[in-house]
Amino acid sequence: MTLALKALSGPQKDNTFPLVNGLTIGRQGAGIGLEDQKISSLHARVVQTGEDWTIEDNNSKNGIRIKGEKVATVSLVPGAKFYLGDSEFEVIAIKPKEKPKPAKQQRYWHEVLSDFVKNNSPAFSDRPRPVSPLEPALVLEFVRGTQVNSKWVLGFGPRKIGAASLDLPIWEPGAPATCFEIVPTADGLVFKTARPDIVLLNGEGIDSRVLRMGDTIRILDTLIEVDFSE
Repeated sequence: MTLALKALSGPQKDNTFPLVNGLTIGRQGAGIGLEDQKISSLHARVVQTGEDWTIEDNNSKNGIRIKGEKVATVSLVPGAKFYLGDSEFEVIAIKPKEKPKPAKQQRYWHEVLSDFVKNNSPAFSDRPRPVSPLEPALVLEFVRGTQVNSKWVLGFGPRKIGAASLDLPIWEPGAPATCFEIVPTADGLVFKTARPDIVLLNGEGIDSRVLRMGDTIRILDTLIEVDFSE
């Protein structure tokens, strides 16, 4: 419990002062300044002894008064009241200020990726993988969902797109680790998926088909339009 002195009257009326060992009250150079001719330059001092608090008179002319009686010390417990000159003080309990919670630091995608690579690099190994240019380049434009207004231009393949993909991630909640693949073939760019129950091509559950301009790929609430770029 934190204690404080609240001024009920006088020059510091309505102000509250947390108790600090050695806190002084007086007319000049004191921790609590009182512009009052009845107050000495250094009138009284707060003293802490263990867990007990008192205010002690500093041989002032008018001293400390309780109900009109002059006293040398006052035990500072909640509810205690006393006068210093024309100022009445009351001891109150106050709640300590809570430390503000640190704001959650926003992280950018490249920072997350950098940390992932740093923490998992021992598990990585070089594995050659044949790739082919996608001619024309495939354009995937997000028109609905969490990644709306994003556009990917894929210039080589094969490529895997899904929640577990590092370079082509799908952020849709509940999306499979691999939503679909783009595989270059002699007939064109082939769309393949092992989850036709979730990943729909033009609204249908299709395992594999050559992509055409204007096709749509739906993953739950995410909708992607297919286009090509020379």
